Amino acid sequence: MSKENGKEDIEKKILKKSSSEKIVKINKFSDLEGKFLLVKVGTVDDRASYEQIKDVEDKLIKLFKDNNVNCLTFVTHHAVDFSLL
Repeated sequence: MSKENGKEDIEKKILKKSSSEKIVKINKFSDLEGKFLLVKVGTVDDRASYEQIKDVEDKLIKLFKDNNVNCLTFVTHHAVDFSLL
């Protein structure tokens, strides 16, 4: 995939482990600029290993560097939970 093609019509599905499915459509890498992207790897039934999480993280870093994308990304296992206090 070339740099120009990679910036157009990117569609990603992010599956939540609840009764609903959240679909995020990204038309251009620029849609990610300045955003926070949380990537959860694995499920309750198929837990992600450290190596699997690291592999996803490495691939995202390369993808973002190759396409000059400035997006704060956190890759973790499926059961992470955030709270603002």
